[in-house]
Amino acid sequence: MIRSDRRLTLLYAAGDFLTLVAAFAGVNLFYRLQSIANQDYLYLVTLIFIWIFITSKNKNYFLHLHNGLKYRLKNHLKSHFEIIAILCLLYLVLGIPQGYTKKQFITFLLGFPAANMIVNYLLFSIVRLMRMKGKNVRKALVIGAGRVGVHIDNYFRQNPDFGYQIIGFLDDNPEDSDLQYQIIGRISEMDKVLKERKVDEVIIALPTHLDEKIQYVADKADYHGIRVRLVPDYFRLLGRNYKTTSFGDMPIINIREISLDRFRFASLKRVCDIAFSAMALIMLTPLFLVLAVLIKWESAGPVFYCPIRLGQGGRQFKLYKFRSMYQNDAAVAGKASTTKDDPRVTKIGRVIRKYSLDELPQFINVLIGDMSVVGPRPHRIFLNEVMQREVDNYMIRHYLKPGITGWAQVNGWRGPTDTEEQRNNRTAHDLWYVENWTPVLDIKIIFLTVFSEKTHKAAF
Repeated sequence: MIRSDRRLTLLYAAGDFLTLVAAFAGVNLFYRLQSIANQDYLYLVTLIFIWIFITSKNKNYFLHLHNGLKYRLKNHLKSHFEIIAILCLLYLVLGIPQGYTKKQFITFLLGFPAANMIVNYLLFSIVRLMRMKGKNVRKALVIGAGRVGVHIDNYFRQNPDFGYQIIGFLDDNPEDSDLQYQIIGRISEMDKVLKERKVDEVIIALPTHLDEKIQYVADKADYHGIRVRLVPDYFRLLGRNYKTTSFGDMPIINIREISLDRFRFASLKRVCDIAFSAMALIMLTPLFLVLAVLIKWESAGPVFYCPIRLGQGGRQFKLYKFRSMYQNDAAVAGKASTTKDDPRVTKIGRVIRKYSLDELPQFINVLIGDMSVVGPRPHRIFLNEVMQREVDNYMIRHYLKPGITGWAQVNGWRGPTDTEEQRNNRTAHDLWYVENWTPVLDIKIIFLTVFSEKTHKAAF
């Protein structure tokens, strides 16, 4: 860790811990009007260890990850939600510590986060002001003024809070660069530049195939004792959703890394799916019985129609739906899409399809693990083959389990896929959901599924 980063880390950590101690002591003194008792020190140490665990897990003090004000406050807010959850859980299991009241407990739960967010905002504002005056900044020399160099220049200009000041670029083809006015020499002149100018870091922004030049730059930086950072040019090829990891000592790049690849997020979504689907099935049992009677009364045949669909990773599974037609398409090889005023649809079928009641048995699929409450809708095998051929990146939607409802559906892209616009927009919305999933987004989609008119306008 660079010294300036280390000092800022200590500053932010000290601000957090002092706020925690002050909030704890203030609440005790306010309600009891006496000095802190011996047992209170044990509670305070426990709180400090809980905070250390949470902030370590969330990497609150990894400044290169959370340097901007927005990201720092967002990450701290997440940590506060987690400490509140842990303390509430301890309260439910063990009760409020002896000598404390509910008012004290609630005041601390609300007071510490509020005070800490204010302290973090003030500290960040002080650091920003210092950096605007040229203090606590790192002077960087960038090697390479091509597309990656332009990206670095734009990024540091748009994020001054990151604390970098580019003193110039070195490039062997200045006439081809959009940064000509910032180019101060060729790469071969690096030794001279490092002797004449104050440089804290060298940032290499060269294409990775120029390995000899990269090695030359690294050697020169080592000779002068200056830190080197390499920005690989593959980030613009792979997009933003990738993650670097390793197999032993061999570096590996995971292309299209998504939030739900992380165990804790996948576990959270699965637990919510089980709880939500179990509760839904219990509450909907009377409705299921009524619909089953009406379906059997109107037409002969089974209550459920169980076509085969493609799920996560292209795995086939049996989808549960209430039968809404006199004669259904083949479960596996069906190709006939439902059309408006389709003569195959029964009277009760028109009603349950309009309000998506025929989809409710899919909570069974959610409970057994074939589906999720929210995700890309599962398509027929034939339609999957067509979409795979005609729509770019279509199969990426199979990274996740299919859902009862999805981002495409609440934005009005349910129903037919006859036109290119319909196919492209449904896929685009599904892929956006795959890459931008959050628990809050799932809640929003469930809400819109119930209350938005867009969800039902294309149903027939």
